Amino acid sequence: MEIQSLPSSFDAAEWFLNTALKDGEYLQPMKMQYLMFLAQGYYAAVTCGKRFLPAVFIATKRGPVEPNSFRLYASGRPKMEQMKMSKGTESFLETIWRRFGAYSANGLFKILSEHVPYAHALGTGTDSEISLEEMAVFYAGKAENSPIEKSSGLTGLRVMRTQSGKTVTVKKWMPAKK
Repeated sequence: MEIQSLPSSFDAAEWFLNTALKDGEYLQPMKMQYLMFLAQGYYAAVTCGKRFLPAVFIATKRGPVEPNSFRLYASGRPKMEQMKMSKGTESFLETIWRRFGAYSANGLFKILSEHVPYAHALGTGTDSEISLEEMAVFYAGKAENSPIEKSSGLTGLRVMRTQSGKTVTVKKWMPAKK
């Protein structure tokens, strides 16, 4: 299945908002920004540096932000129809959601603040552009401290629900070595 880039960042925002609603979760505006940033980074990794969203992310003290969608969604959800996406694109976004959707906005911020592309851009100054090239290298697992473990890839963790509907990440239990 081919993953197609989206014509606007709002399409990704709407997809994440709708998916969160289906899962009975309120999606905070910053968490949505983090998920869109991760989608942009992982897409750049698998397509040798192409953009998933026609957007630029900037490094703010609160984390990576796509300024246009952040401003639009910060005061509430606008009325907007979600576009039809290819199965490959939906599958790609579903993978990002399964891998990172269970984290809180604060949890995602802690993770992203250690990612080199964001940290490097923030180090050059607040509101600096985060390099797509750095994102592609980092999320492809070709950089030091890359989040991709060679054995697990993007989908190394599974997301499940508790009996109350809370989302949790799970991994295979391994007994302690003696």
